[in-house]
Amino acid sequence: MAGSPQFRQAMFCVPALKEPKPKGENKTLKELTMLLVIDCGNTNTVISVFDGLEKLAMWRMATDSKQTADDHAVWLDHHMKRASIPGDAITGAVIGSVVPACLPAFKRLISKHYGFEPLIIDGKDPAHGVAVRIDRPEQAGADRIANSAGAAEYPLPAMVIDFGTATTFDLIDADGAYIGGTIAPGVNLSVDALYEAAARLPLIDPASWNTEMPVIGQNTVDAMNAGLFYGYISLVEGMIDKLGAATGTPMTVIATGGLSALFTSAIRGVDHHAPDLTLRGMVLIHQYWSNNNNE
Repeated sequence: MAGSPQFRQAMFCVPALKEPKPKGENKTLKELTMLLVIDCGNTNTVISVFDGLEKLAMWRMATDSKQTADDHAVWLDHHMKRASIPGDAITGAVIGSVVPACLPAFKRLISKHYGFEPLIIDGKDPAHGVAVRIDRPEQAGADRIANSAGAAEYPLPAMVIDFGTATTFDLIDADGAYIGGTIAPGVNLSVDALYEAAARLPLIDPASWNTEMPVIGQNTVDAMNAGLFYGYISLVEGMIDKLGAATGTPMTVIATGGLSALFTSAIRGVDHHAPDLTLRGMVLIHQYWSNNNNE
């Protein structure tokens, strides 16, 4: 039942949400009604275009609070033209940002260049439709709310591990509510911290990490690679075990985030690798909001 419209209906208590159209359906890009999804993280911002739950295009740029709405418009127009996506096909937008300083420019991008107001995912505003059962719901980040919505496509309860600037562990209960979690330093933060704080240690590139690397390093670089890679695996496996014990309930464990591909196959206990989980959660939230506002 997980992933079905009925499953998400139970979570959001709204009519069944739209599923992606079958590939090959005779419909031109100009005829599609598309959703612009902006996921602004601390390091990178991912912008994608969805038709229903079908991702049509995705682009990534460095997060920069100095960029204006016009800067974003030029960048986005270039990429959309290369993907043959007409701007007038964009009929909705949803923004989730963990960088408050970036939000005004993205809001202005939508209102000025597309002529409508975007949905902003905000812990202070329950319009997102996800129950947030923590001490201070307004502190829940847009990414954690979106991950909770995206987890509704899997059996609940669930744990979402998001490998980003920070590595977050989000817990979603059987009702689809976000009930808290943990925050640990991200992989690249750990790499940078070693390089910046230790005069004789080089900067390591995580892209080369794999399970064939020796656990015992015979030189400085190998020792750093082993400590960072296997140490991080142990951190994540340890948190899976501890959070599972704390809840006392078996959970579906889902890995997402920009660096999740490096670790998913090496970490014991991960059930699913879902690189688009946050984006899909944002789409589901927008569909929930649209259903409520069109009644």
